[in-house]
Amino acid sequence: VPPHPPPPRSPAPMTQASNARWCILLLTCGGLFGQFYAYDNPSALNEQLREVMGVEEYQYYFNLIYSVYSFPNLVLPLVMGVLMDWFGYRALVCVLAACVVLGHALVSTGVTQASWPLVIAGRVLFGVGGESIQVAQCCLLLRWF
Repeated sequence: VPPHPPPPRSPAPMTQASNARWCILLLTCGGLFGQFYAYDNPSALNEQLREVMGVEEYQYYFNLIYSVYSFPNLVLPLVMGVLMDWFGYRALVCVLAACVVLGHALVSTGVTQASWPLVIAGRVLFGVGGESIQVAQCCLLLRWF
């Protein structure tokens, strides 16, 4: 007579840690989606920006806002590794997320006031937080997954 198979096991109940890790994953994905959306927003609104900003050297300034985003990221991802060791990824994720939000708020305010210096300052601040937050979020996700 063949032995009876063991009874099926019931799935383990969801724990708080399991719920937290999926919440962190969703928030990280949502934050990155927002960051990438804000990064590409000027390109999608190119013609509307040209009408609002109305500057003769529009193409120069339009290209400049992408360049100033990239300039801080020549060195910051390297520095962020050291800062993460000193301050921890939690603190850096919060600070860098604030840079992203405040930077894009400055960009929006600059467009509303048709002020290229304000738009450029906002893109610099956005650039400081934008790429570096991806490094911090990788450390955060590495901790939970």
